[in-house]
Amino acid sequence: MSSNLRRLVLLSLGWATLLACLGCSKKPAGKRYELEGRVVAVDSSGRILTVAHGDVPRLMPAMTMPFQVAKNEDWVFGKIAPGDHIHATLVMTDHAELQDISFTSGGNPAGDGTSNLHIPDAGDAVPDFQFLNQFGKAVRLSQFRGKPLLLTFVYTRCPFPDFCPLMSNNFASVLKQLRQVPAIYSKTQLLSISIDPKFDTPRVLQEYGVRYVAKTDPQFEHWQFVTGSPEGIRKAADFFGLAYNQQEGQIVHNLRTVLIGSDGKIIKVYTGNQWKPEEVARDYAQAAAGGS
Repeated sequence: MSSNLRRLVLLSLGWATLLACLGCSKKPAGKRYELEGRVVAVDSSGRILTVAHGDVPRLMPAMTMPFQVAKNEDWVFGKIAPGDHIHATLVMTDHAELQDISFTSGGNPAGDGTSNLHIPDAGDAVPDFQFLNQFGKAVRLSQFRGKPLLLTFVYTRCPFPDFCPLMSNNFASVLKQLRQVPAIYSKTQLLSISIDPKFDTPRVLQEYGVRYVAKTDPQFEHWQFVTGSPEGIRKAADFFGLAYNQQEGQIVHNLRTVLIGSDGKIIKVYTGNQWKPEEVARDYAQAAAGGS
């Protein structure tokens, strides 16, 4: 199961086997698979549709996964919505993407858990979400006002190196870089939000966090790991554009990292796992120095 699921996650990030070009064709040869299902979330800024799809013969079982949309299919954004029934072709060349998209309106079914997904933009005011940190103490986003806040979503049991472990390693790198400038480091605040609140208790998060902050921030003064009620975590995830679902005992999710200014408004959203710690550390230092 884990090997198939890993292949699915890599596929959702655009990973695919490179296929040889056909003769003198200007386009690489590609495999095409029919995909049909229900739209769970729409991310127009990242050109991603999260789809609860049926079995894709010769490729993968029924799952809920995010898929990149081909550039010539951008017309769907602003029209397609969660709950719609989608039919598309999954094309795999040097990357994976959805083409030949058609859909029919299906309403907005309750109980999906991601139907209220919000695609955040710079300048959006962030609600005052409340969590419990690694010591079991209440944490509200409003308490970070006056300092920039960098947050991301993880869960401690995530087995895929390119997902949660990468986010945590990147945050550790960001923290180390910001520590080199005391004036900036004094304002530094990082927050990792668990999307597995039933398992990730404060104690579990503390043990997990020590792996990353033991030498840099042993008292968790600059980087906290938080959990909360399933409903509260879902609301926060929906607002920041983080889609996740429990599938076959594993949490399937996309990635979202957000820089919030000292005024509680979003400065920048980092989609996926392609961002670099150097880039984010620079953005954070600029926000801290400018008081934005």
